[in-house]
Amino acid sequence: MTSQRVSRIHRGLIAALVSIYIAFAIVGIFWDFVDGKVLWVVILGGAAAAIVIGAVVRNAPWWISVGLISVGAIVGGVVLLWTILVPLAAAVLVALTFSISRRSQPA
Repeated sequence: MTSQRVSRIHRGLIAALVSIYIAFAIVGIFWDFVDGKVLWVVILGGAAAAIVIGAVVRNAPWWISVGLISVGAIVGGVVLLWTILVPLAAAVLVALTFSISRRSQPA
């Protein structure tokens, strides 16, 4: 796989997971299937924010970006564990993030 294709898949996974986390946070507000609504919204909103901030940060060291994306993806994936596909997508995002960061570092 080319570097450009991996980068495109990475950006697509970021967009998909952030959209899913925000959508579930909004749905949790209006439906009664969530017991702790505030906690639900804070966790999923925070996970989405961490992913976006990690993807946007350019001037920080590489490990900050990797850490933010990884923590956001894992936390959101754990909260939505019952969906099965979201945690798998989160795991792929973490793996791609580490792969891309290792590729861009000087040896």
